[in-house]
Amino acid sequence: MQDISIFAMAATSIFIEAAPFLLLGSLIGAVIEVLVPGEILLRFVPSNPAGQIAAGLFAGMLLPTCECGIVPVAKRLLLKNVPPRAAIPYMMAAPVINPVVIGSTLFAFQGDVSVVILRVLMVIAPAMALGLFLGDASPREVLKPQPAELKRFGEQEEKHGMYDHVHNYGCGCVCGANDENKFKAMLFHTGAEFISMGRFLIFGAIVAAGFKTFLPPEILDVFSANGWLAVTGLMLLAILLSICSEADAFVAASFVSFPIAAKVAFMAVGPMVDLKLIPMFFAVFNKRVAIALVVVPIVSVYAMSFILTLGGL
Repeated sequence: MQDISIFAMAATSIFIEAAPFLLLGSLIGAVIEVLVPGEILLRFVPSNPAGQIAAGLFAGMLLPTCECGIVPVAKRLLLKNVPPRAAIPYMMAAPVINPVVIGSTLFAFQGDVSVVILRVLMVIAPAMALGLFLGDASPREVLKPQPAELKRFGEQEEKHGMYDHVHNYGCGCVCGANDENKFKAMLFHTGAEFISMGRFLIFGAIVAAGFKTFLPPEILDVFSANGWLAVTGLMLLAILLSICSEADAFVAASFVSFPIAAKVAFMAVGPMVDLKLIPMFFAVFNKRVAIALVVVPIVSVYAMSFILTLGGL
């Protein structure tokens, strides 16, 4: 009975700490979705490769976007002829390098700036590598001939010629919507995003609390004492749990006995590759690009975690 109480307290604690950041991220994402066109910061992308990659990363810093909705956004950017060198790095990095996620990571790890820096670097590196990998590919070469119409909760996607356009409840885009409709749209987006991603947070909190409460300490000790096992185990857990980037730091921090390298790997790989993202990649991008979107982040994060492990982290 005592174990059940400890489990309930641990799961509730993780959720209560993470939920405000998830709600804040949902609210900011809703404001941007309704009031700011997704391509506004990428409209004037430089012509040189390095500038295009930098533009994508810069947009990711300013536009908080959860990974659950980033693939449809990237698809729309590509359909509007935004260079893949900008759109793909934006898609991979935006869920992590924005102020909301940086703030939640700092809070979860009690102000440890080094954890934030390591997390950001582990995400930016594969995002840049994917931008370079795409070379001079055109947007149409990156996408499937007929990319799937990805819809989030409450969205209805319509076709206007060769471009797609997403209409939502109280659509706040350039459709003649008034301020009242825009406000309703923001409330709707906030609620839909919070509910959609809250279920993953609840599931992740339950799993993390279950590991801490019911798994024999000697098994956890085996993982925590072996950097390789710890990194592999938490990376696999991140892919399976599919927790929103605004909240995953609290789950990672709950694995107190695990090394920093493993916890950072958990927070880096999850927002780039998880069970909800992989099917989206293969539905939107051609097979070669989709495979790269899965393999490059996993290999990059694992390699960087190996270096951290060798350094005693």
